[in-house]
Amino acid sequence: MSSFLQAVNQVLNTPFLNFGSASLTLSAIAQFFLVLLIALLFSLGFKRIFANQILSRLGLKQGTRESIATITSYSLATILVLILLQALGVNLASVAVLAGSLGIGIGFGLQDITRNFISGIAMLVERKLKVGDFIEWEGLSGYITEISLRSTVIRTITKRHIVIPNSNLVGSQVINWTYNDFKGWVPVNVSVVHESDPILVIEALLDSAYLEESVSYEYPPEVFFTGFGQNSLDFVLWIWVDRVDLKHKTESSLRFIIDQNLRQHHIRLASPRYDLWHRNPNVVVQSTVEEYEDHAHVQRAVATFSDAYPKPVAVRDLLQQLPYFGDCNTLELRKLVEIGHRRRLEAGEVLYKAGEPGDKFYVILLGAVKYSINGEDQPTIMRAGQFIGEFSLMLGIPRTVTVTAIEDTTVFAISPDGFKKILHSQPRLYDMIVQEMGRHEAELTQQNRRLRELGLISQDYDKNPVAWVQKQLEKLFGPQPH
Repeated sequence: MSSFLQAVNQVLNTPFLNFGSASLTLSAIAQFFLVLLIALLFSLGFKRIFANQILSRLGLKQGTRESIATITSYSLATILVLILLQALGVNLASVAVLAGSLGIGIGFGLQDITRNFISGIAMLVERKLKVGDFIEWEGLSGYITEISLRSTVIRTITKRHIVIPNSNLVGSQVINWTYNDFKGWVPVNVSVVHESDPILVIEALLDSAYLEESVSYEYPPEVFFTGFGQNSLDFVLWIWVDRVDLKHKTESSLRFIIDQNLRQHHIRLASPRYDLWHRNPNVVVQSTVEEYEDHAHVQRAVATFSDAYPKPVAVRDLLQQLPYFGDCNTLELRKLVEIGHRRRLEAGEVLYKAGEPGDKFYVILLGAVKYSINGEDQPTIMRAGQFIGEFSLMLGIPRTVTVTAIEDTTVFAISPDGFKKILHSQPRLYDMIVQEMGRHEAELTQQNRRLRELGLISQDYDKNPVAWVQKQLEKLFGPQPH
């Protein structure tokens, strides 16, 4: 038995390859791979503990944690390999010979592995793609769940896991939807027939955006008329969402709403048209001149609109009924429609409550609302054509009153950014609104106490409340100097 062990030991330690003073033995090779296995196991365990137990407590994002943990674990594994080889007494010169031999093999036969390895290092260092990112690549979309030195694992929205070589991701165009955060713009393309009224289309699309719960109003929705197609007028609705990785759900829900709104406005979605003309139509439908009108319906398109809902009155038409928008031309009305949206209130429904942020300016299109100041028994009634909500918006303070509809009411809500845009581009509208401020003198007097409590009233206010309010409005919404 002793002689057998000696023979085995002699075989393992007998050099079979010499390079100058260095030699390569089976024992050195076995110890080398054993050390690599130990280092690999250590690396995997350390990476998991370091990322989930230590870095997570520092509040770092998932992608950052994974990149730091991966690079650190591989670096420590390399150091551990050298330490273990030294501790085992392995001749590092022999290891260098083995590494050189492997390097030659890698150079000739493992080029793809080398390329993927370098790409993996680049991805981990640059962090253009991180674990947790939602990406789109060659028609596939999903979340990055793992980045290793050879490949990246993508989990699709259908819970499939796809392993992609790192070099494929580095060498091609990748859309990273969540590069900075999960918020982002999402486009929804809509094409309608040529006969459609573009302003009505814009209104229907904007109304649809404000009806979808997953749409964020951090940035207001926008509609762009993108082109004249062969069979269509082409529009794109851009919406801002908090979770761009769930955009497929938002897009699907929006298309249902858009379809319903377009049907209510009797607007058709575009499709290719084929007209068939007969040289002798009376051959197809035998009719005399007197009977032609009765038979002509066979050549007309069958309406597909539902009569379940009456066709709504367009915001453009409601705005034009108001005295200070009545003289606006079509282009000015389009700008108005683009910066706001219609909101319908039932009798008794609250438009906004005291203490809520003043983030909207409203124009009453139909109906009436009321509000009262604390301590006042008689409410103030506001009817079609009047403005509400401008105090809080222009002063940057919470709402000071609660506004409630006293009958079925329709208001036109305008965001601060949209309001600034239209007033800067249309000074005439700005002048109209400033003139309308005169009607608020009684209301300003009623709100005097509340504004004083908030410390927002100066000596100028006591001299002329209306002039003071106009001055504040001009600071925020006045035309910009050129």
